[in-house]
Amino acid sequence: MYRGGATYREEGGQSIIELALSLPLLVFALIGGADLARAYALQLAVQNGARAGAEAAAIDFTPTQGEIVARARDEMARTPGMEAGEAAITVTLKQGDGATDCIDPPTPATPCFATVRVQYTFRTITPWPLVPNVATFDRMTLMRTIKGGPLQP
Repeated sequence: MYRGGATYREEGGQSIIELALSLPLLVFALIGGADLARAYALQLAVQNGARAGAEAAAIDFTPTQGEIVARARDEMARTPGMEAGEAAITVTLKQGDGATDCIDPPTPATPCFATVRVQYTFRTITPWPLVPNVATFDRMTLMRTIKGGPLQP
């Protein structure tokens, strides 16, 4: 059928070509958006893990390093797609200056603080050209504890 110089058949071919040219861009945008969403979710999981570990150390009368690390990993494991076992978790109990060991029991003049640091390496789904494909998320949380003394293993 003739309509103003172009046929329906020619217009259909043009649409297919336009779709073929734009489809790769749409796919890359979709995968890139998924990678950004994963990165954001895993970064929040790392922060929540550090916070949960510090809270466990702060409210437990006999905190052990194993309990604190387990609590942090448990919190991070709730995020789909995160390998909580791959996170590096360090725990320290120090006074306010960050260098002096805590005394037992802590006093208002010499409070004890638990610091939990979580480091996690994020890798993108697809190796992107010209874009970093690996990022290290590093979060630390500090909380005042109700119990001092050395940290049990």
